[in-house]
Amino acid sequence: MKGEQERSEFRDLTRLLEKVELDDKASKDKIYNRLKFKIEAGTIRPDYTKKDEIIMKKNRWKTITVSAVAVICLTGAFSTTSFAQGMLESILARFQVGNLQIVQYDKEPTPPAKDAASEQTNGDPTRAVELQARPDLTVQEARSALGINFPAPTWLADYKYVNTVIHGKNMAEVQFAQGEKTVNFLISKGGENGIGTTEEVKTEVIQGTKVYFANGIVIWEDNGFTIELYSQEDFDTATLGKIIDGFAVGAPLTQAEIDQAKEKLQNTAPTEGPGPAPAPAQAPGK
Repeated sequence: MKGEQERSEFRDLTRLLEKVELDDKASKDKIYNRLKFKIEAGTIRPDYTKKDEIIMKKNRWKTITVSAVAVICLTGAFSTTSFAQGMLESILARFQVGNLQIVQYDKEPTPPAKDAASEQTNGDPTRAVELQARPDLTVQEARSALGINFPAPTWLADYKYVNTVIHGKNMAEVQFAQGEKTVNFLISKGGENGIGTTEEVKTEVIQGTKVYFANGIVIWEDNGFTIELYSQEDFDTATLGKIIDGFAVGAPLTQAEIDQAKEKLQNTAPTEGPGPAPAPAQAPGK
């Protein structure tokens, strides 16, 4: 009964918006932005049923369609906006892993249209962005530079430690290599990250930790940090268990370590973007 009342209220709202005439562009924009914010924030959202960390979609339309119709009434050329296209993509499920949300679609999301100016810029080789050199940091130096004692792997089979790269204020990339093969760990806390996939998102409990497999990336949480494993090698469940079990935080950071790490970063500024992405790993058994 409650659901019927809510849909009835939305129908009434849509009818009112269809009839309203706004000559004041500021008022029109204000209504649109408020509605857009509520949809993005989840105040107005589809009918989801939450079970554990997985939020499965029961119905593709309902509230989100009514909300979309309301925005059409306010904006007119609704189908030309990337916001509108994103709203109407068919989402099958959402998975929340720490600060990262995995969204599973039933089809590829519509890519944003490129304007002539951006295509011209992308096609100009003289305007290529040059990444700054990465300083060679130990894991402890990266912890000191960030001021975050994040967990890091202490065991990785025959792979050797290469470097730790800082991304922003709350993410570190710990790099390993074995010949031409590489393994990278992205470790972060805070902020909002997300990935989308049309493939099945698999989960498995390994060493008491719930592990997610999406787009070939292995993802889990450790002490409030989100861990993303990118690898060119498919690790079996036993090896993944050892890797997960081997994650540990370092010794408490000292002020001297923090000062030395920051001085090292100042002498060689880290790159602003992540390095080349290695081929992702696959779920065990593939």
